[in-house]
Amino acid sequence: MTPMFNWFATETSSDPPNRLVVRSGLALAVAAIVVRLLFWAYTGRIWEDALITLAHSENAVRGLGLTLPQGGGRPVQGFSSPLGVLLPLAGDFVSLGAGLTVLRVASALAGGLAVLYLLRLALHPEVRLSTPAAILVMGYAAFEHHQISWGMSGMETQLATLALVASIYYLVAANAYALGLALGVCVLARPEFALWAVAAGLVVLMRNRRDFLVAAGAGFGLYLPWLAFSSAYYGSPIPNTILAKGLGYPLWWKDTALTFAQASSHLATRLSCAYFPDSIFQPLGPSFAGHGTHFSRIFNDHGAVCLAILFLVITGCGMAVYHRRRGMILPLVFAAVFTAYLTFAVPHVFGWYAAPLCAVLALMAAYGLDSVADLIPNRRARAALANGLVAAYLVLMAGMLPRTFNAEKRIQQDIENAVRKPACEYLARAMNPGQTLGCEALGHTAYCIRRQIFDWPGLGSRRVVQYSRDNPHGRSLEAMLEALRPDWLLLRPFEYERARKTGNWIDQDYELVHRFKALDCAHDILLASRNIDFEFWVFRKKS
Repeated sequence: MTPMFNWFATETSSDPPNRLVVRSGLALAVAAIVVRLLFWAYTGRIWEDALITLAHSENAVRGLGLTLPQGGGRPVQGFSSPLGVLLPLAGDFVSLGAGLTVLRVASALAGGLAVLYLLRLALHPEVRLSTPAAILVMGYAAFEHHQISWGMSGMETQLATLALVASIYYLVAANAYALGLALGVCVLARPEFALWAVAAGLVVLMRNRRDFLVAAGAGFGLYLPWLAFSSAYYGSPIPNTILAKGLGYPLWWKDTALTFAQASSHLATRLSCAYFPDSIFQPLGPSFAGHGTHFSRIFNDHGAVCLAILFLVITGCGMAVYHRRRGMILPLVFAAVFTAYLTFAVPHVFGWYAAPLCAVLALMAAYGLDSVADLIPNRRARAALANGLVAAYLVLMAGMLPRTFNAEKRIQQDIENAVRKPACEYLARAMNPGQTLGCEALGHTAYCIRRQIFDWPGLGSRRVVQYSRDNPHGRSLEAMLEALRPDWLLLRPFEYERARKTGNWIDQDYELVHRFKALDCAHDILLASRNIDFEFWVFRKKS
């Protein structure tokens, strides 16, 4: 066996189909890295939430602390992912401003490694995917737009996906020490992955107590330094972002007037394949969420592609349980736990929450494809069906990339760089030291202004979170701004009109000093109607 295949020695036999899977996986891993680098070079995209994390990192290097300005008091953890800030922090310590580059390079490499871990899973004796099924899940991880875009736009999403698939592989392979490390990285990448760490730990405990102690020791050993630091520095290991969202965005099932019909509607919205806000599974089909709102259709397939893949997912889950295929039941455990979490414990399902889950669902769909194909007795017909479906799906997903890449480039150039960034740079020049700003969007404001910001729902502000605690019946952007009365306001026109419905306090106490608006040409961007950032108004307090 050549050195190229050594990493797959425990799963790979000398059978030609397995060698074809390995070669395909290696090619797709390289393609995953290349396409991510192309996205970076072509679009220059920087996600709004990434700038929040980068502001923390650069503030730390400037000696201001790993926090956002609070006007006194304890620092605030205005980011959710420790790993998402530690990598940029390492880059910024070497050269201020290099943090984003470090995170992008790490995300590009993580994209290739995620494909390789899925390859290892496909070849493992407890999984044993066919060649077309293996190519399906690896191709999805390599080419689905959102698997590419969020990581390369400065988010920790790709790192979370890599840690997740690695942990599933090591759980299947019964490598306790590596599993513990992977689960530690999972929780560092996404705090909510603690649910998966607990579920995986219970699986190991039922299997072997010694392995449980090894995995738990490795995982806690990796996570404990951050746990100790955040508890001492921020006063709690729970990020302020989680507290803010939990208070500012109500959970649908907590509505005291909730009817059965409304509950059914909420469940259908989250679990169906329709193009609705808060849809969880939509990235399995051709969709686009680059405008920061929700997954929208690129062409009017009525969710059929997503529905077909979800049918394969359900089939794969059922057959894994029926055949007691341990290697597929374990990712099924994660899919069930995390789907329940996104359905019942998350007020709004932001798209990047669903990306790691969808990578695992693609694995279940691959197993479902094998299960459906096995119903066809003729070997050639079975191979033709599987190969044809996989080729059509991956051609569809990869074929959309030129269009979605162009949309991301236009969003960055015509909206982010032409509207949001100039508005925040204007405020950075106009605001005096010690003055405060009120707004909804925190990314550009936190990065450019570096003053106390009352954002909604308070991702970077302890004071806003306290407001939400004190005012359970007045939790909205407009009510918060009316109560706290910051020195400056940065509002979208519809936010201003919404505030006027509660009273004329803005017109009485503030003056409109500047408007920033995108050019008309920006309205021909793909799915431009989904973007709410075409115009911002700057208000200054009169006295």
